[in-house]
Amino acid sequence: MLEKYLAIKGWKLFSGVVLLNLFILFLSQTVLIDEIVFFNTYSEQLTYDKAMEVFSKMKSIAWVVYIITPVLMLIKFSAISVLLYIGVFFYDLHKQITLGKIFKVVIISELVFIVASITKLLWFIFFAGNYTLDDMSFFYPLSLINLFNRAEVATYWIYPLQTVNIFQVLYVLSLAMGLSRVSSFKKEVADRVVLFTYVPAIAVWIALFMFLSIDVQ
Repeated sequence: MLEKYLAIKGWKLFSGVVLLNLFILFLSQTVLIDEIVFFNTYSEQLTYDKAMEVFSKMKSIAWVVYIITPVLMLIKFSAISVLLYIGVFFYDLHKQITLGKIFKVVIISELVFIVASITKLLWFIFFAGNYTLDDMSFFYPLSLINLFNRAEVATYWIYPLQTVNIFQVLYVLSLAMGLSRVSSFKKEVADRVVLFTYVPAIAVWIALFMFLSIDVQ
């Protein structure tokens, strides 16, 4: 199955994953976020009329997100691909795999996070009941954040606790499996490349995010 996807041109894979993300984003904005949810979120700060005015303005500029999303995804995929390629280079294995193949593996692995987004979407549609925008931003499926109530967690801890989740583990495994399938690497070598590149990078990213979150408070 993986070989079938790897045979697809890189730009087609990228376009497909971007379209899936944009579709999920569209569903989230149209199905999950309505006037009632918005007012429930800001009822203590805004009157109903003012809340509806702000809601209408936000809806009118929602198209900006659809433009930014593909750019951010391209940056993310490129950064992770280069990071993994650096790991491959240091293991002196760069002759066995190209940056283009790594890029494809990264794109395909993103499907793990798309499943996470779909899971979150379905959770709020069918199980969440009355919720606010704060509830939506706080919740992440199968993550450590779900062990706590929102009032118990400082703002700078939300992202780290969300990032430590089952889908993140599956993503790491998917990257390693993909590298081993598109090259002549042994599975344990591919595991080490991912563990010594992506895992430290995400840890540094989390630490930086926490530092900036504390700094702006």
